[in-house]
Amino acid sequence: MDQIPPPKEVKILETAEDIQERRQQVLSRYDNFKADARAKREKLEDSRRFQYFKRDADELESWILEKLQAASDESYKDPTNLQAKIQKHQAFEAEVAAHSNAIVVLDNTGREMINQNHYESETIRRRLEELHRLWEQLLSKLAEKGMKLQQALVLVQFIRHCDEVMFWITDKSTFLSTEEFGHDLEHVEVLQRKFDEFQKDMASQEYRVTQVNELADKLLQDGHPERDTIISRKEELNNAWQRLKQMTLMRQDKLYGAHEIQRFNRDADETVAWIAEKDVVLSSDDYGRDLASVQALQRKHEGVERDLAALEDKVSTIGKEADRLCSIHGDHGDQIQSKRAEIEDYWQSLTAKAKERREKLEESYALHRFLSDFRDLVSWINDMKAIISADELAKDVAGAEALLERHQEHRGEIDAREDSFATTTEAGKLLLEKGHYASDEVKEKLSTLASDKNSLLALWEERRILYEQCMDLQLFYRDTEQADTWMAKQEAFLANEDLGDSLDSVEALIKKHEDFEKSLAAQEEKIKALDEFATKLIDGEHYAADDVAQRRAMLLERRSALKEKSALRRSLLEDAYKLQQFERDCDETKGWINEKLKFATDESYLDPTNLGGKVQKHQNFEQELNANKTRMEDITSTGQELIDANHYAASRIQCRMEEIVNLWETLVQSTDKKSSKLQEASQQQQFNRTIEDIELWLSEIEGQLMSEDYGKDLTSVQNLQKKHALLEADVASHQDRIESISAAANQFVERGHFDSDNIAHKQKILTDRYTALQTPMAIRKQRLLDSLQVQQLFRDIEDEEAWIREKEPIAAGTTRGRDLIGVQNLIKKHQAVLAEINNHDGRISAVVDAGKQMMEDEHFASDQIRNRVNALYEHWIQLKEKANQRKQDLDDSLQAHQYYADANEAESWMKEKEPIVSSTDYGKDEDSSEALLKKHEALMSDLIAFGNTIEGLKEQARNCRQQEPPVVDVTGRETVQALYDYTEKSAREVSMKKGDLLHLLNSSNK
Repeated sequence: MDQIPPPKEVKILETAEDIQERRQQVLSRYDNFKADARAKREKLEDSRRFQYFKRDADELESWILEKLQAASDESYKDPTNLQAKIQKHQAFEAEVAAHSNAIVVLDNTGREMINQNHYESETIRRRLEELHRLWEQLLSKLAEKGMKLQQALVLVQFIRHCDEVMFWITDKSTFLSTEEFGHDLEHVEVLQRKFDEFQKDMASQEYRVTQVNELADKLLQDGHPERDTIISRKEELNNAWQRLKQMTLMRQDKLYGAHEIQRFNRDADETVAWIAEKDVVLSSDDYGRDLASVQALQRKHEGVERDLAALEDKVSTIGKEADRLCSIHGDHGDQIQSKRAEIEDYWQSLTAKAKERREKLEESYALHRFLSDFRDLVSWINDMKAIISADELAKDVAGAEALLERHQEHRGEIDAREDSFATTTEAGKLLLEKGHYASDEVKEKLSTLASDKNSLLALWEERRILYEQCMDLQLFYRDTEQADTWMAKQEAFLANEDLGDSLDSVEALIKKHEDFEKSLAAQEEKIKALDEFATKLIDGEHYAADDVAQRRAMLLERRSALKEKSALRRSLLEDAYKLQQFERDCDETKGWINEKLKFATDESYLDPTNLGGKVQKHQNFEQELNANKTRMEDITSTGQELIDANHYAASRIQCRMEEIVNLWETLVQSTDKKSSKLQEASQQQQFNRTIEDIELWLSEIEGQLMSEDYGKDLTSVQNLQKKHALLEADVASHQDRIESISAAANQFVERGHFDSDNIAHKQKILTDRYTALQTPMAIRKQRLLDSLQVQQLFRDIEDEEAWIREKEPIAAGTTRGRDLIGVQNLIKKHQAVLAEINNHDGRISAVVDAGKQMMEDEHFASDQIRNRVNALYEHWIQLKEKANQRKQDLDDSLQAHQYYADANEAESWMKEKEPIVSSTDYGKDEDSSEALLKKHEALMSDLIAFGNTIEGLKEQARNCRQQEPPVVDVTGRETVQALYDYTEKSAREVSMKKGDLLHLLNSSNK
């Protein structure tokens, strides 16, 4: 926009129209000036934005080009340290990804400028396209290099696996190439075990070969650039592996063949050694000296023949194995056939010796078998004769029976030996028929054997007759002894003078006597049979006939005496039965009386438990005594009848009658005495119940007086005092009951009560306990008063502590005011707080003095009082210190805000005058210049006058006290510390609290 040139000559404004025209011209020029200034500012702003964009684009382009150069290197071709290169490339990719935001920001800035029709829009568009091209090129290079590095890593790993497997194959090929197959079976087996371990190792390595092939196939499938190298290494590995497997099969076959040949040699050697061992046994000329040795040799020979049968199979097997090995291993045929021929020669010789020795042993066995059987039979005949002749005649029936039975057993044994006799005789005749070299000896032995057998049979028959007579005699002796024994028992039974000591025993004795009489009658038949048997023995001319006759006479005489004694004992037992009936009645009555005496004489009245029931039970007992009075009369009448009949125990009956009468009288007296004692016990029980009630009450009162609970606060202490007053009233109200108990105890003592000492003792203990209540009641009352005093003190302390806590936030406030008026208002409020604190000082002193007085009086809670008073005083001092500190802080704040207000006013005045001083208008004519000069002179006068104000502000600033100096960070950054709290008023401001550290940000401190 063209500017209006100034007039060459200044036109003097004479009229209002001239002034109005001039005014319009000035205003129009001023509007044009503002429009040009705005247009200029917009262009400059667009230029600045473009320059910023260009700078950022250049920086981004430079960075991309730098990274492109790094991404284009071919470090992947060097296989060393690939893992580190991959990690470095991953870090590079992360750096590029992190920088992707820069191009996004630049895109947004460029599009915004293009959308706003920036004058360099086309340049910006081209620049953005170029940057995007470079960026895409960088990403492509990065991906390509990452892929190349991974491919190089995989190839290196593949080659390393190939080398490891090839090294193992080469090593094992050396092992398989050896021509060592062992010089004996053990050596071959050692080599076979090594080969087995190698095969296991080879099986485990086959997985690695498969793995390498799979890895090669994957690399080829993925299109790896080193395809030829991969195929070459794969084929090399597979060819080497196949060669190794072929060598393994060859080695396996050769080792197997060597093992078979060595095993054949070992089996052949073992067979030859076995044949030699058996040949030594079969060459022996020992055919036995007796039957046992011959049998042992035969058994041994049978074992050898069984071993030969097994050995024959072994020889046959070795022959077949030799044929098979010769057909397979022709190079070892001569050695194998030589071994086979040697074994067959040894075998033929061995079997011939075995057959010859078996025949000779059989001949020796036949002779020794006959001689052995002969000796056994002769020895048995001699032993049997000794046994038959050795037995003595028996002395009892069992012995005689055993003797006959044993003698018959001997005959059975002789008959059982008949087969042995026949067999031995037949064997001897067979030897004679065969013309054995010992035929004379055999004939002699057969004759001796027949003679000894006949003499044995004759001896047996002679002894049989003698043993039968002995049996008859012992039967007679046994029966007579049994009869004697039975009669001796019966005589002892009748000789017994025991007539019984009880009714049951007498009844048992009578029952036994009746059984005895029955037994006596039954035994009569046995005595007659015994008499007839004795007559038979005597008539039969027995070798002991005299002794039999004597024993029979003695037996008949004892039977007659036994019958007489039985009748006498029967009479005595009947009298004893009557006596025991009387004794039983007396014992039952005595037992009943003694049982009742226990009840009548027990002291159950001393136990107050269920005393009413005991009284009722005693009344029932008295009624029972009256009902049994007739029982006593019956006993006395029965006893008198026995005495009058001249019973053999009359004196004893008289004593029992007197004993029963005396016991009855004792029972009646004891019953009357117990009735009286029960009445006294009932009265004592009522007295004890009263005592127990009072003792229970006393225990409750004593428990309350022993309580350590004196209240935890003022209200609880007051409640405890009320309870104590009620307790004192309760104690006073029980005075009448204590006095009535004392009077009742005195009456029991005066009447001579059976338990008067215990009653008096209980009454004294009760009175003493009641009197002893006064001291603990007084002590607890005083303690409650002291507790009330200390709880009142604690409440006052708590009130003061609460008042201090209430005032402390106000007195310790950190608000200093945001302006002069705010500070002045805070000072007025704080003055009111100070006045309130000063007025409260007397209250605090009163509470502290009260606590000190209680401590001087040695109050039971002195330690607690001291702690609470000290804490209160300490809190009070802290409150006053905080209030004084706040007063000082507020005074400082007032001084500072007063200075700020005055300084702001001076600054406003100077800002108002500054446009005048800095004006470039010096007047366009003389009049305007004079007017401006006058204004300037007036301004100078004002400035001189305002100098005093500035000096005053300086003095005021020097007097302002800075409590906390600004903080400078040791790191070099400039920091400031907030002296006052401040709350932000807009988004461009920052809130802060007193004491906060803030960093100043500028061009040199970021």
